[in-house]
Amino acid sequence: MKIHKILLPVAGTLAMVAFAPQASAIPSFARQTGMACSACHYQHFPVINSFGRSFKASGYTIMGAQEKIEADGLSMPSVLNASLVGYFNYTKTNGPATAVGQPKGSNDGSLQIPSQASLFLGGRGGEHFGYESEVNLTPAAGGVAPDGTIGMIRMKVLFVNDIGDVKTGIVPFSSGLGPADSFESLNTGAVAVHAFNQSDMGVISAQQYIGTNTNASGVALFATNNNLFANIAKWSASTGAGVAGGPSSTYVRGAWTTNLIPGFDSALGFQNWSGTSTSDATIAGVTTLTTAATKAYSLDGQMMGDVFGMPLLLVSSYAKAPVVSTGNANLYNAGPFDKSSFNIGGELGVIPNVATVQIGFRLAKTGIDAGTIGGTAGKNASDNAFLLGATYNIAQNMRAELTYSKYSGDSYGATAAAAAGPGYLGDRRIAFDLAFGF
Repeated sequence: MKIHKILLPVAGTLAMVAFAPQASAIPSFARQTGMACSACHYQHFPVINSFGRSFKASGYTIMGAQEKIEADGLSMPSVLNASLVGYFNYTKTNGPATAVGQPKGSNDGSLQIPSQASLFLGGRGGEHFGYESEVNLTPAAGGVAPDGTIGMIRMKVLFVNDIGDVKTGIVPFSSGLGPADSFESLNTGAVAVHAFNQSDMGVISAQQYIGTNTNASGVALFATNNNLFANIAKWSASTGAGVAGGPSSTYVRGAWTTNLIPGFDSALGFQNWSGTSTSDATIAGVTTLTTAATKAYSLDGQMMGDVFGMPLLLVSSYAKAPVVSTGNANLYNAGPFDKSSFNIGGELGVIPNVATVQIGFRLAKTGIDAGTIGGTAGKNASDNAFLLGATYNIAQNMRAELTYSKYSGDSYGATAAAAAGPGYLGDRRIAFDLAFGF
């Protein structure tokens, strides 16, 4: 097997943000409800608070002063609520400089304006259903249509109803963020849309590290109240344009959202991915049929609350994508060993609702044989990381974010660099992001 293919999971972790869609809050919802972004978000977007969870559970149907068009069987906003959401990014990694005449990369310092931009449409569709969709406007970014053109990367419709104090719903969806994007309420990185650091999510979120944010299409059922939420989805891997085989994979999510510690909004949860998926993609006139096992699980938790007058968010997660001994390879792990990660993250509002400091820590196993990257043969290569970050809210809908990440383990150092050649990204990364939503 070629070295560059073996190191793909490692390089993908380091470069995740530069080439993957970074979903976040959308001002479409603020326009519909007439509320400020801070009504749904904790410290800054895209982290959601308890009201944000309620808004999502309502199927995005809550209205404010915005005019509605109403008739028998019709109740929707009088305007189509749209948003432009994006990122400007500068990233510098400390790997070897690119040779003369070769395309430049993050080792040389990479400025991308924009690094990602999306058009969002979302909100109330009727009294009992709402929707969210994202159209990618940057063809060079991840999550595009399979032929490399601009295309839709997320679309879901939430049909909701009340059964006593429980909100229930059915969600047909297609998403480049995986089946978890069908319905998720925690800020642990269970789905990328709610991670507090969008620049290097693989350090603060185990689910994002093992790669559960793959293209998926299916139908989900969810139920939620103040104490619990559950989500069960039948889905299949897709090409990114909603093309998928039968929904033969299963995703199960459960979380206990009762406040475990007085004064803190806290939760504990689990996720499980199982089954196999078959998808077909037609690119340049060639159709390829791919079947893979979709096997992984995670445990996660969060706490949100004030400490000495400063808002604090703590998250922790553990995730594993095991080796599949028979049949098809695991979509989340192509290596000969189990891929796993344990992550801790925290964000403290040093100036409440204006500026934060962030910290993250990861202990991970890549699933690849360390011998293939210059280490000890027969050993599961380690991939550890430490993150320091800071954010500043220029406005509620514009945020500056500075992130420094330091990596260690078998996947880094002189032997790994020699094995990887010019594709080695080094063991340090610094990134500056300007996030906006208009």
